[in-house]
Amino acid sequence: MEQFNTADKIAAYLGGGLVVFGVVAIGLLEMLFGSGHPVDGEGQIVHEALVPLEVRSYIILLGLIVWGGYAVYRVVATTPEPVPAEP
Repeated sequence: MEQFNTADKIAAYLGGGLVVFGVVAIGLLEMLFGSGHPVDGEGQIVHEALVPLEVRSYIILLGLIVWGGYAVYRVVATTPEPVPAEP
């Protein structure tokens, strides 16, 4: 495999970083410091997230959009290598 160029690095570090941050880092933060799941008077579980679920979802989605944009870039910007002719 050839060396990473600037677009490869941006996609890997930014997109991957956002996905890992949204899934792993915020997940650990919720497990360690988030509230338990208390039950209210009617027996329903009350989930109060430390980081709102919409924010966490948008962080992960932004990482996936970066990866998708990179995939489109690779398809459009690269040309396939010619297949050598058979002797």
